[in-house]
Amino acid sequence: MVQSGRALVAGAERKTGMQQSKQKKPPLQEVKKPILKGSWHGKDAVRLGGKVMANLLMVTVLFLLLGTLTSFDSLILRALFSGVLVLAAFAMLFNQGVTRGQQDAAFAEIMYVRSSEGKPVSPSDQARCYHPGKGYFAALLGALPYVLIAAVFALLTRPVQYTLGVIPGWISDLTRQSEFGNALSYYSSARGIGWMDVLRIIDRAMVMPFVNVAILLGDQAVLWVERLSPLLVCIAPLGFGIGYRKGLMARIRINTGIAIGDEKKRRRERKERKRRARSDSPERLI
Repeated sequence: MVQSGRALVAGAERKTGMQQSKQKKPPLQEVKKPILKGSWHGKDAVRLGGKVMANLLMVTVLFLLLGTLTSFDSLILRALFSGVLVLAAFAMLFNQGVTRGQQDAAFAEIMYVRSSEGKPVSPSDQARCYHPGKGYFAALLGALPYVLIAAVFALLTRPVQYTLGVIPGWISDLTRQSEFGNALSYYSSARGIGWMDVLRIIDRAMVMPFVNVAILLGDQAVLWVERLSPLLVCIAPLGFGIGYRKGLMARIRINTGIAIGDEKKRRRERKERKRRARSDSPERLI
């Protein structure tokens, strides 16, 4: 009985020691490799701005096409689907920014090793390296044409005024009579499409989700959307700038994951060596 009690106590102590060793095991630190900082306004940033500009053009086309499909009579449904469109555009450019930022950070790690070894690094390679401000510069450069168009239209836009529609066919015969022709002559003085109309079409296409909601709220709401359009246009490209800055953290997580995988592989190899050592040792005869 005494020996069994001692054995139980010893087993409990070993179990407690193992639990304490597991609790005291320090967590694996984040692997932050040094990088060679690039340029926030170099040629690579300018090329990146051109890609952002092309992506914003695609976003504008999608807003225009999908905006016509989400023109519900319900304000709640229209606001819900319009918000989804805006968030989808933001998320798309955000993910593109994270991917590009992570790639530039990985390239910056390679260039740092190359520079530390005394090997030459070309200016173009250094400009391609990660810089936290490169994403915001590319986003601003890519959004600049759209912001300028929206800013010009926002300064010149006025409340929409009522215009006469097309004269009905059964009344058109009355225009040939002198007593009715003078009164109906205004219908025949059709006004062509002016440059403000073209600007309005372009501006509303860029902020179509917001215009869709504002139309149900009245002309004054539409006017406010048009005047705020330079800021609303910046929502999607802002996602690229934020995402690019997060690219460095994404690279750190990748390096940390690689280190964790290597550590697990080393532990498996140590366990396998110990197992082979125990299997190869001669058995004792009792």
